[in-house]
Amino acid sequence: MAEVLVGAVLEKLAKFTVDKVIEKALSFYGIRAEVEKLSRELNYIKAFIKDADRKHIVEERQMQLVKDLIDIAYDVEDAIDIFHSECPKKLKLPGILGRLGQLPKEISKIPFLYQFQQEIKEIRSRIREINEFRERYEITTLGDDRIPQSNPQLIPTVDDSEIVGFETHRDNVVKCLLDEAYRSLAVVSIVGSGGLGKTTLARKVYNSGDVLKIFGKHRWITISQAYDLLKILQEIAKDLGISSGNTEDVNELAENIRESLEKERYLIVFDDVWAEDFWKNIKNVMPDKNNGSRVLITTRFENVAMKADTKYDPYKLPILDHKQSLNLFLKKAVPKKHQYPDGLPDELKSLAQEFVAKCRGLPLALIVLGSLLSTKPYDFHGWKGLLDTMSWQVDGSECIDVIATSYEYLPLAKKLCFLSFAAYPEDKDIEIEDLLRIWVAERLIPQEDTRTLEETAMCFLEDLVQRSMVQVSRKDFDGSIQFCRVHDVLRDLAIQKAKEINFLIVCSKPDDWMRCNKARRVAINYSSNGNELMGDYANPNIRSLLLFGESNLDCSKYKLLRVLGCMGWRRVVLRNFKGLPHLRYLKLNSEIEGKEREFGEWIRSMKYLETLDLEKSSHGDLSKWIWQVKTLRHAILSDARLDYGDCNTQAPPTSADLTNLQTLFYVNYGESRPASGPPNITQVRNLRIQVHNFSMEELITLLHNLKHLVNLHIRGISGIDLGKIIWKNFPFYENLKCLVIRKGYGNEGVLTTDILRDDTLPPHLIYLQLWGFTFVSDPLSVLQKLQNLKALFIFSEEEKVLMSWRFRCSAGGFKQLEELQIFNSMVDEWEIERGAMPMLKRLDVRNCDPLRVPLELVHLPSLKFLRWYTHIETNKDMIRSIRKQRPDMVTIN
Repeated sequence: MAEVLVGAVLEKLAKFTVDKVIEKALSFYGIRAEVEKLSRELNYIKAFIKDADRKHIVEERQMQLVKDLIDIAYDVEDAIDIFHSECPKKLKLPGILGRLGQLPKEISKIPFLYQFQQEIKEIRSRIREINEFRERYEITTLGDDRIPQSNPQLIPTVDDSEIVGFETHRDNVVKCLLDEAYRSLAVVSIVGSGGLGKTTLARKVYNSGDVLKIFGKHRWITISQAYDLLKILQEIAKDLGISSGNTEDVNELAENIRESLEKERYLIVFDDVWAEDFWKNIKNVMPDKNNGSRVLITTRFENVAMKADTKYDPYKLPILDHKQSLNLFLKKAVPKKHQYPDGLPDELKSLAQEFVAKCRGLPLALIVLGSLLSTKPYDFHGWKGLLDTMSWQVDGSECIDVIATSYEYLPLAKKLCFLSFAAYPEDKDIEIEDLLRIWVAERLIPQEDTRTLEETAMCFLEDLVQRSMVQVSRKDFDGSIQFCRVHDVLRDLAIQKAKEINFLIVCSKPDDWMRCNKARRVAINYSSNGNELMGDYANPNIRSLLLFGESNLDCSKYKLLRVLGCMGWRRVVLRNFKGLPHLRYLKLNSEIEGKEREFGEWIRSMKYLETLDLEKSSHGDLSKWIWQVKTLRHAILSDARLDYGDCNTQAPPTSADLTNLQTLFYVNYGESRPASGPPNITQVRNLRIQVHNFSMEELITLLHNLKHLVNLHIRGISGIDLGKIIWKNFPFYENLKCLVIRKGYGNEGVLTTDILRDDTLPPHLIYLQLWGFTFVSDPLSVLQKLQNLKALFIFSEEEKVLMSWRFRCSAGGFKQLEELQIFNSMVDEWEIERGAMPMLKRLDVRNCDPLRVPLELVHLPSLKFLRWYTHIETNKDMIRSIRKQRPDMVTIN
C-alpha cells in the first residue's frame, strides 16, 4: 500500500523546481545532488514495498519495516512542501541572495537553505539506518506470491437485503408492529451481534408494503455509539417537516414533535442503539394515542432492548444455518453470470463448504468473503490458495478477521481509498461525487490515458462495492451510485488500519487530539465551542482536515493542507481559514463571515485548487477571482436564491482558460456578456446555469462548445424560443442523459409539441424535468417515445387554464419509465393503453383536478407507490378501488 504514497513523493521530487537564482544555490551547495540521491533511494524503497505487498506478509518485523519506510516517505514530502511554501518568503528577491550579489562560501550563512540541506541529509541517514536494521535482523519479504489477481469484471452485486432466511424474520417483526390486539405505543427490538444483519432486517420491515400503508408517518433515525439528543430531535423534526422554532431548545423541539406525531399512527425506527438510557431520554417525545403506533429499535445488546420495553420480547436474530450460509456465500462468490451449467464442480463445492464453516453463519462475513472470491480465478488453485492463508475462524460474534483478509487482498491504491472511509461518521450516507473528488485531490487515484481521474476513481469505488467492502445506499436512475456507506465493522477496521500507518486519525471526542501528533489526515466527528487541544497536539503538517461537527477551529496554521471540508458547520470565520496555498479541495457548508473581496482574494491565491464546493454556503459574486484559478475541475456555487431569478456569481468570461473544468454549477449567464465567443470550458460534463437577458444565439453558441456534456440544467429561460433549439446539432446530442429546463421566476413560458418532438430531443435522455411552462398540447404523447427515459417530471404553471387535449400513453410507450410526477396540469382525461409504462414504480400527481384517475393504473404491473392529491370525490373513490384491487401498492391521497 505504501508504494502509492512513495510514488506520489517521487512525482513531487521529479517536479522539484524553483527560481533560477535559488536553483543555482541548490546546485552550488550540493543540495540538488542530495535531492537526486534521495529520489533514487526512494525508487528502491518503492520497489521494495511493492514486492512486500505482493507477498503474503505475516511477520511483525516485516510490517514494522514497511511502517518505517512510510514514515520516511512522509518526511520527504513534508520537507519538499515546506521548502516550496516558505521559500518565497525566506529568500525574497531582491533578498538575501540578491543583496549578496554572489553566493557565500558557507551555506550556514543562509539559514533556510542550510536547514533544508540538513533535513535531506538526516532523511538519507535514516534510510541507511533502516537498511542496516533490515540486514542485521534478516528482514526480507519472504513467502509465496499471493493468489494471482484476475482482472475482475464488475458484476452486478447481490442485493444484501435479499439475504436468505430473512423473509420469516421480517414477517415475525411486521406481525408485532401491526398487532391490533395491543393499541398502546410499544417498542419492538431486534437484537444481534455486529454483522448479523439487524439493519438489513429492519430495512426490509420498514419498506414492507403493509407497514407503509398502515403507518401514516414513518421515519428512520440512525443513533450509533455516541448520540446527541438535540441532534436526534432536530433530525426527526426535519424529516417530519416540523417548524421547530428555537432549534437549540430540546423541550420546544420535543413538544413540536409530539404535536406532529399525535395526528396519526406512526412508526419511528432507531437503528444501532448502544446506550441503556436511550429510551428513557427519548420516550417522552413519542406520544401514545392508543392508535397502534410503534417504535422499532436495533441494538447489539439485549439489556438495551429490555430497558426500552417489555411488552414484546426482544427479537433475537439467529445466525444462518449451514444451507442458508452456503446459498448466501455462493451468491456472492459465483454470481449468475459465472454460474456453471452443470453446477459447481465438486472440488470447488468442497472448498466452499470450508469457507462457509469459517464464517459460522454470520451474514457479513459470508458476504465479504464470497465477494473476495468473486475477484479470483474460478479454479481449485485460486480458491485453495486463499483458503490456505486463513488460520482464523469467526467466533460467532465478530467477523473482523474475514474483513481484514479481504482488505489485505485489495490492490495497493484501493487500500488507501478504503481507509479514507474511516473519516466519515458512523452510519453516514456518503455522497459519491464528493468522495471521488477528495480521492483525486489526495492523489490516491492513478492517471490513466483513456479515463479522467474521476472516472478511474468511480471504477475503484465499484470494485470496492463488488467486494462488499462498501454498501450502496442509493443509485441514480442511470444505475450509477449516488450514495454509499460502510458497515460499522468495516469502518472499525478502516480506523484501525489507518491509525497503524498514520494515514488518518479520527477524533470522536476532545481527548483524541493527543493522538494526532503524527497524523497526516484528521477527521473531527464531534462538535465543540473552541479549539480544544488541537493547537498543542495536532501535526502542523497535516494534509487533510474533514470537520463534521461544529467548532471554531483556526485552520490557518496548517499551511500544507490539501483537503479542507467543513461539512457540518453553521458559520465560518474567514480569518481562521486564510493562507492555505496548497488547497486542492475546499468545501464549506456554512455561512461565511468576512468581506466578499477578502474571500475572493483567498480563493484566487490557491494555485492548485481543483474542487470549490460552496453549494450550501453564503457568498457574493466571486466571478472576479475564481475564474483565474486555472486548475479548477469542479466549481459548485450556491443556488440559494435561484428560485427568485437571482444567481450570485457571473459565468466565466471569454478570457477564462478553464480547460480542466468538468463541473460548473449555478452561475449566471447574461448579466455581463462576454465580448466575443464562449469561454474555454470544453471539458464540462455537468452544467447548471441561470440565464437572464440571454439571447438564443448566445445560448446556442455556448452549448455548441460542450462536446462532453452529460447533465444540463437551464433555469430562468425567458424570451427564448425553445422551438428553435435543434438538439441533434449539438456535439453532446448522443451523450446527454439529464435535462432540466426551468423557466424564469415570474416570466412567461409556453411549450408545444413542436418543441418536444421526439426526433429532436437527445435520444439517450434518462432524466427529464420541465418546470413552470404552460403546455398547449399533450406532452406525454411525444415524450413516451424516448426509449431510455426513466424519470419524468412535468411541473406546469400554477395559474392554469383548462386544456382541451388529454394525456395519452400508448401501448409500448415509456418502456423504461420508473418515476412520473405531474403537477398543476389541467386536463380532464388520461388514457393509458395496456402495455404502456410497464416499468413504472412511482406515480405522483398533484393539483391536477379535474383530471380523472384512470382505472388502468390497476394494470400497471410494476407500480408500487401511488400518490394522487385530489379534492374530487369520484377520484377518491377510484383510489380506494385501486387500493382494494392492488393490496401490494402503497396509495396516498
